[in-house]
Amino acid sequence: MPKADKVATVAEITDKFRSSSAAVVTEYRGLTMAQLTELRRSLGKDTAYTVAKNTLVKRAAADAGVTGLDDMFVGPTAVAFIGGEPVDAAKALRDFAKTHPLLVIKGGLLDGRKIEPAEVSKLADLESRDVLLAKMAGAMLATLTKAAYVFNALPSQVARLAAALQDKRIADGEVLEAAPAAETADDTAVVAAAEAVVADEADEVAKEIITAEGAAAEAAEIEAEVETVEEIVVAEVVAEQAVAVELAEEIAVIEEVAEEAIAEAPDEAAVEEVLAEAGVAEAVAIEAAAEDIAVIETVAEELAEAVVTQDEPDQA
Repeated sequence: MPKADKVATVAEITDKFRSSSAAVVTEYRGLTMAQLTELRRSLGKDTAYTVAKNTLVKRAAADAGVTGLDDMFVGPTAVAFIGGEPVDAAKALRDFAKTHPLLVIKGGLLDGRKIEPAEVSKLADLESRDVLLAKMAGAMLATLTKAAYVFNALPSQVARLAAALQDKRIADGEVLEAAPAAETADDTAVVAAAEAVVADEADEVAKEIITAEGAAAEAAEIEAEVETVEEIVVAEVVAEQAVAVELAEEIAVIEEVAEEAIAEAPDEAAVEEVLAEAGVAEAVAIEAAAEDIAVIETVAEELAEAVVTQDEPDQA
């Protein structure tokens, strides 16, 4: 081979060492051209199966800063430079070697680290990244469903509080009245939800109070009381929405960290550990959010009951 061609070949192989996600060194002694073509086809377009002289491959590895592989460059050598998913390429090499025993897997390079033939085989036994991510999605489904329940439960939290307040007033011979609350630019949807719960009966209740008591002053006093209660309800909904948003952000971070950890996991056991840790972290986050919402609901109900109790002596 002319010197210029050798230089070009070394440069090409050097670039492949640098740009590949992994490399597997093989010996192909005895394989026909048709079988090598079959192997290249099975590896797919993201893997380059490169045949070259050992001296050139050694020089290219040295130029790329790759060490520890020289003992593999003996005999007819071909290197599978993997640009895509290492697991998929390792499976293709393993499966081909099962049906074509003349293909010998000597080891390789993964994430800059030398790996032995047994590790290549172990890599082939793993599931692909897409499958593992799908498993992670399935493992997280239960906790995500719980999160969705927390989000969807917010309107019902308001309804329960309003119903509890109304039951208390009715038990005391009174009627819970509601007046519209002011909307804010950031919480328009949340305030509207709170208003929908407590404002439907406002007009009829006001008429009943004025007719029953026969005094505009007393009606105004009751109206002010109801406005205070409604403000408490609206504040509760806004606070619960903030908890839900924070929970969604926390779950998104947990998922992102888990995906990164899975991509770097050395084996399936490590992946399973990542999935388990992510599930626990999400469950803890959801439980904490549910506790926060329960506290908000309890405080809001206590505040509303305090407003009702404060005015009872005046209405006796």
